[in-house]
Formats: sequence, structure tokens, C-alpha cells
Amino acid sequence: MMIADQIRKDLTVVLKKLKINSKKLVLEHPAEVNYGDYATNIALIVKSEIAPYDLANKIVNTWRSQGLPEYLAKIEVVKPGFINLSLENKFLITQIQEVIKKKRFTKNKAQKGVMVEFAHPNTHKQFHLGHLRNLCLGEAICRILIANKNEIYRVNYQGDVGLHVAKCLWGFLNLKKATPRSLRAKIELLGKAYVKGNKAYETNEKAKMEIEKLNQQIYSQDKEIIKLWEGTRAWSLEYFEQIYQRLGIKFDRLYFESQVAEEGKKMVLKGLKKKIFQESEGAIIFPGEKYGLHNRVFLNQKGLPTYEAKDLALAKQQFADFSPLKIFHVVGPEQKGYFEVVFKALEQVLPKTIGKEFHLMYGWVRLKKGKMSSRTGEVVLGEWLLDEVKKRLRKTYQMSESLAEKVAVGAVKYSLLNFNTLSEVVFDIEESINLAGDSGPYLQYTYARCQSVLTKAEGVKIEIINLHPHLKAEEIALLRTLYQFPEVVQQAGEKFSPNLICRFLFDLAQKYNLFYNRHSILKADNKELIRFRLFLTSAVSQVIKNGLNLLGIEAPEKM
Repeated sequence: MMIADQIRKDLTVVLKKLKINSKKLVLEHPAEVNYGDYATNIALIVKSEIAPYDLANKIVNTWRSQGLPEYLAKIEVVKPGFINLSLENKFLITQIQEVIKKKRFTKNKAQKGVMVEFAHPNTHKQFHLGHLRNLCLGEAICRILIANKNEIYRVNYQGDVGLHVAKCLWGFLNLKKATPRSLRAKIELLGKAYVKGNKAYETNEKAKMEIEKLNQQIYSQDKEIIKLWEGTRAWSLEYFEQIYQRLGIKFDRLYFESQVAEEGKKMVLKGLKKKIFQESEGAIIFPGEKYGLHNRVFLNQKGLPTYEAKDLALAKQQFADFSPLKIFHVVGPEQKGYFEVVFKALEQVLPKTIGKEFHLMYGWVRLKKGKMSSRTGEVVLGEWLLDEVKKRLRKTYQMSESLAEKVAVGAVKYSLLNFNTLSEVVFDIEESINLAGDSGPYLQYTYARCQSVLTKAEGVKIEIINLHPHLKAEEIALLRTLYQFPEVVQQAGEKFSPNLICRFLFDLAQKYNLFYNRHSILKADNKELIRFRLFLTSAVSQVIKNGLNLLGIEAPEKM
């Protein structure tokens, strides 16, 4: 049990004795060290006939009369009615020892079945910076949920049919270029083909008709076009797989629009008979206005299933494959209204999904030139960013190829995760590789520094026999930070917020580096002090490694 949970449990007993409702009991970490390790404002927010300050004293005195638990060093009341709690240093050490023992957060007994659907790239289009944030965010959320005792199914729904594919194939046929040998060149050709096809669709009526015909041919598996579709689709999937591998991401299942299109159409037609859907101007729509939403087309005027119809069949297939308790779709904010309607339609055609489908939104990503668009070709490619960061690292720090790759991936992931999930990310390459700033490489460097100290201390037993009564401020700061890690992981899981782990790790790294610069570790005054400082170093090392792992970032042993 985490110490915060134990405090809540013990304090609830006291509140119950005083007939005070404990439902509003909240524990927080005070901003000022002088105010202890935890604080609660329960006396300020519950209804009482006496003043909050007096009520807080009554709560504390009642707790004292029952005998304060051993983990508390001090408990005091501060006006206008806060109760501040300070933990015993010895107790903090036992908590940190538990953190050190827990090498990973993946061995918990898991609850059944949460699905996280993320990535969602479209074949025949290049992988841009927005996809990169989606991937990094989705993977981090999966790892954090696993740490919070959830069994996770990682799935990826990829768009391999639709108008975007037809535009690309039209452009490909009209570019009349020879097929390149390298995968990179093939993907660049698809990018140019898509831009050409999209421009033609918007400006040339004849081309628009040809593209729409191609779209029909793809859906009907027309022999005339299907070979080209399959070949170019295979290029895209190989390209995507290279990116997934580079980022250390492996999916449990890949879903494709082409696999669910026909079933989606059948579900809509069946729902039409039940009056769930209705005809409108030659198309079939879901009347979202009946539910306070907006109407959306599920089968277009040509009888083809839209994204909405395919999502119905996708949900049906996902529940058949995994029977998940919940499904979280990691998708941008522009799809908020879309998912509201699709989820409502799903409730009508597939009642088992009620209360189980969720849209996890995240903010846009840009460098400093604005939002990206593969429609016009003005797009920042994901692999370009990884390569550019890697190149800058090698130039700035003379890193080896293999180390630069690990650090570059860590730099990009951290920069994309180190924001509130809903916030826009403005990616700054120089900041992302700053070894002295709020960056992934800074955390990796701090971990490597810890490992260097521990390697030099090989043979020294890291244990605490007698705790020195006069700890330095920097040592106390580490003690009072390390034990909070499990709480932060729990909060990050509850809020789907990897940035909470980023914030914690950066704060911990700063405190350790201050401690490292001000105090000798291996040449401390006596063996007891050496062992204690090695203990702190070992704990910081393990927590940073665990935290980076939850973010999907490698922790190099040397830098």
C-alpha cells in the first residue's frame, strides 16, 4: 500500500469517529518543504459548527489520543485550518527501498482488458510529426496503464482505402515514373503522387471523375487497379513497420479499413431497416440531431461506406477479438464531434459498447512554421525529425551512431510527451537535445552519471545501518521526492498524462545533480555516509530508469 493510501485510511478512521464525512478528503504535497510531506484542507471544506482552525485541531488531537502511526514525524495545524503531515526519515527510506526492489512496473497482477488504439497512419501517405506524437503518446499511455495493473491490448487502425488512396494512385499513374528501388524513394514517390492527385481533384473536373472511379474500383477489388493498390500498400506498410521498430513499438493487432468496409456497409443497411439510420438526399445518415448531436453520413450517395460505417464494423471486430472492458481511441481534437456521433450510433447497433468507447484527444504539433498538411505537401515528416535530431546530437556531442540513435529517439519522445496531453506542442530541436535543460537527454545523462558512480563503487555494500541524524538539505530533498514516484505513476494513469512523469523525473534529476555537485559520494567522511549516498544514487538511478521506461525511452548506461 502506498503511504498516501495508508494516511487516507488512518485519517478516515479519525474522521469517522468525529462523524465527519471523509469523501472530500484530499491529500496534497505542499509547495513549501517547511509545510511537511502531505497536507489536507478537510477542515476547511466540510460543514461544521466550529471554525476550520478549531476543527483541524480537534481532528489532530483525536488522532493523537489514538496514538499517531510510526510513519509520522510531525503533525501540525496551520491557519486557517490546514493539517500538515511530516514523514519520518527512516520510514521514507523503507519506502525508497521498495521502489529500488521494483525494477519494473510490469509484474503486477493485471485486471482484464483495456484496448488502446493508436498510430492510425493512412497508407499511400507519409508519416508526419502529428503521427509521431500519437505513437509516442499511445505507447506511453499503454505502459503507464500496465504499471497501474491493467492488461493492455495495443491495436492500430490503418486507412488503406478511401479517397486519399485513389488520389495517390491517380497521381502515381499520371506521374509515369519508373518504380524506385529503395523504400525511401518509393515513399517519396507516393508523397508526390498524393499531392499531385489531391491538387487535380480540387482543380480539374475530369481528374476528379477519374479519381472517384478509381475509388470505386478499389472498393470493388477491380483487377485493373488492385495489383497497383496491393503493391503500393505493401510499400507503406513496410515503411510504417520501420518507424514502429525504430520507436520500440509493437502492436497486438493491426486493423485495416479494407477489412471492415463491407461489414460496415451491411451494419448500416441492417440498421436502416430498424430505423436507426435514415435516407437523406440519396445517402444514408445517422440522425444525430435526435440526440443533441449532428447528423452524419454513413453510406454516401454512391453506396460506399464512410469512415463512420467502417468504425461500426471495427468496433464489432475489436469486441469479437478481445472483449475489452474499455477502448481508448488516441485521436486528435478535430475528431471530437465525429466520435460523439459514432459512439451514439454504436450504442444503437451494438449495445455491448455502451460506456466502453472513449476518445483520448491530444494537441497539435508544429515546429515554428505552423501546422502540417500532407494535402499540399507542406509536411514535417516524422523520420526527418528523428534523423535531424540525431544529426545534431552527433555534431554537438560527438556521439557514436548507436548512442545518438537512442538519445535522439529519447529526445523526440520526451519533447512530445512533456506537455499536457491536450496542449499544442511547439517542437524546438535545440531545446530537445539540451543536456542541461528539461530534455530527454538530460534525464539519460543523469541516469548514466548515477551508473558511473555505482560502477566506481563496485564492491561497496549499499545498505543503511544507522541513519545520520544531521542530513544535508540536498539529501533530505531526494528522500522527500523519491518515495512519491508510485503516486505519480498512479496519477499519470488516472489522468492519461505522461507529462506528469516527465515533470517528476526532471525535478528528481535536478535535485540529484545538485546533490552530486555539492557533496562527495565515494569520498564522504565515513563508510556509513558513503553507503547512504550510494543508496540515494542507486534509488535515483532505478527511478529514472523506471520512469524513462514508462515513457518508452531507453536509459543508456554510458554517455
